[in-house]
Amino acid sequence: VHLPLVHPARGPPLRLSPPQPVGMSPAGVSTAVRMLGQSKYFVLLGWAMLTVLGGLYARQYTANTRIDFAVPPSSKGYQAAQDFLRYFPESDVKVSALVTRVDGGIVLGDELRNLTHSLQTWCAERVGIAEGVVGYYTLAADLPEMAAQFVSDPVQPNASTSTLIVISLSLNASDSMASELAGYAHRSATLDVKLTGEPYFLQAALDGVTHDVEQVHPKVIPFAFVPFLWIVRSWRLSLITLVCILATAACSYFLMYLISTQISICNFAPSMQLSATIATSIDYSLFLLSRFREELPAQVEGQAGGGTAYAISAEQAEQALDQALHYAGHTVLVSGSTLALCFFGLLFFPISLISTLGLATGLTVVISICVNLSLLPALILSFPAFFTHTGCCSRTQSPPQPLPQPLASTSTVRRALLGASDEEADGATGAGVPLTRKDAQRLTAASVLRASEGSFWARVSGASIRYGWLVVLAFAALTAPCAYEALSIETSQTQAQMMPRDADASVAYSQIVEQFGSGSLFSFQLMIVPSDGQVESAAFFAQSRSLVRRTLELAGTEDLLNATGVMLAGATDVPFELLSEALHADEAKCAVLAQLLKRNVCAYARIGWRQLTNGDAELGRNASATYISLAPTFDPFSQQGTEVIDRLREALATARAEQPTFALESAGLTGGAVAMNDSVALVYDFFPMMVAITLSVVFALLGLAFRSLVVPVRAVLTISVSVVISFGTAWLVYGRGGLDFLGWAPLGRYGSLAWSAPVLSFPIMVGLGLDYDIFLLGRVLEYRLLGFSEKASVAAGVEHSGPLITAAGVIMAIACKIFFFERPDLQPATVSRINPAHLIRKVSLFNTKRVAGARV
Repeated sequence: VHLPLVHPARGPPLRLSPPQPVGMSPAGVSTAVRMLGQSKYFVLLGWAMLTVLGGLYARQYTANTRIDFAVPPSSKGYQAAQDFLRYFPESDVKVSALVTRVDGGIVLGDELRNLTHSLQTWCAERVGIAEGVVGYYTLAADLPEMAAQFVSDPVQPNASTSTLIVISLSLNASDSMASELAGYAHRSATLDVKLTGEPYFLQAALDGVTHDVEQVHPKVIPFAFVPFLWIVRSWRLSLITLVCILATAACSYFLMYLISTQISICNFAPSMQLSATIATSIDYSLFLLSRFREELPAQVEGQAGGGTAYAISAEQAEQALDQALHYAGHTVLVSGSTLALCFFGLLFFPISLISTLGLATGLTVVISICVNLSLLPALILSFPAFFTHTGCCSRTQSPPQPLPQPLASTSTVRRALLGASDEEADGATGAGVPLTRKDAQRLTAASVLRASEGSFWARVSGASIRYGWLVVLAFAALTAPCAYEALSIETSQTQAQMMPRDADASVAYSQIVEQFGSGSLFSFQLMIVPSDGQVESAAFFAQSRSLVRRTLELAGTEDLLNATGVMLAGATDVPFELLSEALHADEAKCAVLAQLLKRNVCAYARIGWRQLTNGDAELGRNASATYISLAPTFDPFSQQGTEVIDRLREALATARAEQPTFALESAGLTGGAVAMNDSVALVYDFFPMMVAITLSVVFALLGLAFRSLVVPVRAVLTISVSVVISFGTAWLVYGRGGLDFLGWAPLGRYGSLAWSAPVLSFPIMVGLGLDYDIFLLGRVLEYRLLGFSEKASVAAGVEHSGPLITAAGVIMAIACKIFFFERPDLQPATVSRINPAHLIRKVSLFNTKRVAGARV
């Protein structure tokens, strides 16, 4: 690779007049720096106050977050969900206790019987909060067939090693009541009790967020500072970055706390905010401070050299900061704005879990930009001697020697850069023309290029330029199979991928689904509302029973769903005459029925009537609506659950059409995974539009920032390649088990990706991948505008940006490490984060020289 400027014999003569700068307006930057210098103490005070407020309200903010899957009005199941809330406003929440013996022995026995009785007593003491307990010992006497469903070995219950106890809590039960129940259930010394269900999922998620924020992320920060110190080589400047991290985190938490008092915020938003804070604060500080240190030597003239430390005046520090903000500040502003807009694009999704996550992370990025462009320079301007000190514990270096006078002229630059004779140089540029600052920058840059010949980054750029088409073909060959795999991605909403991996609620849920099915926790409800408002009639029983059976038959789910309603129990019909008689019988009649049928028919009929209809026979309240509980034998949040929901809806519509005489006000599917399934379906309906909008915004921003059409086209192309490769790699790992041989859980096979992974990965890959793209391209264009050839510009840009981009990519991977180890739903996002930092850089090396030429 020919590194120097264009030789006169090979190209047009070099023009040493100052070219149009790449970056923010020099006059505007200088004005901003002067204003910061005048108001630096007010800036420090303002950020300090916001940081204190954020620290005070951080815990309250995390406590305000939750998982909210309200059914969107435009979803298919919205009407059924509204009907259920209207007719069953006091429905309960099921909590399941998975009980095993500590020693792994047979679970049935006096200990389990005592535990069941204790839980019944606990519920009886909390009327209106705890509705009741169902387990093996509550059913064994009267309903042994049903009791067998609550042990791991239904054929030989006495050989079972685990059992299930279901506790019904009212919707009014507080989180503290669920915690109290957990403490009560864990009293036994010989039984291991794991509680799971919606209250415990929420608590596990909140505990996971608190754990991440208070314990894991503080441990991540020191590791993230290692690549930062490798580049900056100054512990003093690293203090600025640490202050920026604290200010960004605290201010973003405080702002989101105010928002959380008005709307529901996703439970893992605080953890995402902190990861974004660490990554962007260190990245942006790295860009700014590395450029600031680079500009410092150019400000030192006429000082003694050779020592281990030298002083920088406040004026010189301000000039260096001016240059750093002019170039690196432009990169931070453009790339940060793009990243923020990518996250704000999530606001348009129809569910709050995604939209509020985008809001929180986008605001964090905006605050990080503001902090790094105001607080960082204010700290330097307030304490210039401290932060520019180059003595103890910093990278020691001698100040650069001043250019010889009066030889410091354009002809000197020409001879130094081209090796041309004095006559050639004077003829091309004019002898004795005073050396401008731009000329000094050219001389310095050329010196760097000569010194870096043979370095790793020079070899990388040289190989990429020399074998450019081979690089492009190699990535095309890699992209094709990855595109095939990306198109094969299957997603699911399984709870095991949404919760911290080792939480008791997650472990218990997985074991319950494997041994008992998830019907005890997340049953579907088939709502049926007759037009005449009469559920208690023989005609309704017969027609609704026929409707349910026909629906299950058409959907092919007779063996997958256990149907229970007032008119049927699985394959058994409930006679209307017997049920009606049991509902309205007096005590004497109930005793006769119990003696004849060997079970307390009246009690079970009345309990079932209250649970499955909106009527109450004892209170004389007629039932006008009912639902059939469809307990799945599989995980309803899996891909199979999604397919079953679609089949049930189609089958229900067909079955209703086959019974035109059955007058119904409404009939629809709700409960279980229906709300999440409908929400996720809407998200993916909107996802292609979100991708198009995001790439359009990227195109527009880059076009405006670089005043070019070629730059945004190349950026969109390289980003698309990176996204395809990342999604394909994620599916190979988590969908097909490509790394199962490692036997490591974070890289194990799930058979599907969490539904949120592609949606959340996309803005991260686009925004942060563009970060490094802009930084590299800005450097290349800067050298091109200084007069270097295209190849030399690319080489110089890579030489300066390669280490920074690598360090920034490592920092981002470290910041996302928590999700890789703790959050299965975000592991693909973490894996994808590792790719773009390197792929985009390498792909862009070949194309950048043409882009640079087009820009100039």
